[in-house]
Amino acid sequence: MSKLTSFPPVYDHEFQQASENLRRTLPLVNQHKTPVNPVNYAVWYEYVSGDNAELISAIDTRLSKNQPITAEVTQYLYEKYVLMGMPERLNHTNNGLKLVVDNTLQNINRVEATATHCSTGLTQSQSLLENCNDIQELKGLVTQILSNTQQLTQSSHELKSELARSSQEIMKLREELETVKHSARTDGLTGLINRGTFNRELAQLCQDRDMTFSLALFDIDNFKRLNDTFGHLLGDKVLQYFASILNAHRDDMHIAARFGGEEMAMIFLHSSLEETFMLAEKIRQTFAASRLKKKGSEESIGQVTVSVGITHLQAGDTARDLIERADRALYQSKADGRNRVNFA
Repeated sequence: MSKLTSFPPVYDHEFQQASENLRRTLPLVNQHKTPVNPVNYAVWYEYVSGDNAELISAIDTRLSKNQPITAEVTQYLYEKYVLMGMPERLNHTNNGLKLVVDNTLQNINRVEATATHCSTGLTQSQSLLENCNDIQELKGLVTQILSNTQQLTQSSHELKSELARSSQEIMKLREELETVKHSARTDGLTGLINRGTFNRELAQLCQDRDMTFSLALFDIDNFKRLNDTFGHLLGDKVLQYFASILNAHRDDMHIAARFGGEEMAMIFLHSSLEETFMLAEKIRQTFAASRLKKKGSEESIGQVTVSVGITHLQAGDTARDLIERADRALYQSKADGRNRVNFA
């Protein structure tokens, strides 16, 4: 699946799945009479893959209203939901930094010009003082020296004020960059790290041969039926609630991520398979014991459960090896009746 809300977008579909997505994508591109270019293909590829919920919702909304999906629309969808608006945000921040630097350089150059002018005036006054014997001439020289000194002081104060303003602007832009960085790492719905960040973290951990950890994959049971029955907004609330349970049970030795759709993942650093099983079972029990209600109502939506598959790092494992084993354990939990933890 595509790495959900990850920038830059990266895909890890197997050959067969990618081929199936290709087969389903091209008719949609042709149906809406848009060129088969990378932008249009990416939008419809994300749509048929079923991973980008916000993009799917935006397209389905337009289709339900019989609104055309032109090349201009797909360009907009691509920038907002595939690239997540990152190029525009980075460009805005870059332009802001350039403006601050340009203004600072202009102020420094202006003060430097004033200082050069005053220095020349003071040098001239110094030469005149050496041969000055007239009180009136001396008073004139003192006035000139005071004027030059005041100009230097004024320029110094102005530069100090401009630099203070520039510093504040740089701090704002720094915060914006941190926001962009955070957005590129996290899933917009749950606040967990996204699939792209998760994959990078997992790959790096696998390269550290001194590291010991386990991996758990969580899949909310019958989530499609939940969406069909109560709507996608409530489905989103369920995802957010389960993410909050993961956050409540993790510390700095755990990494929680939205793996894709209704799937989430946790890496348990320095944890044995038994320790991971116990914590995963506690998370499962907590979620199963919850009684979620419709918004603005006391009516319960019934029990919602999660199936879990876990595995432990073995010598020579790659990230794909771990995910495949955890995935097999997860599907075994589904086959055994759901709402349980299995390990590989």
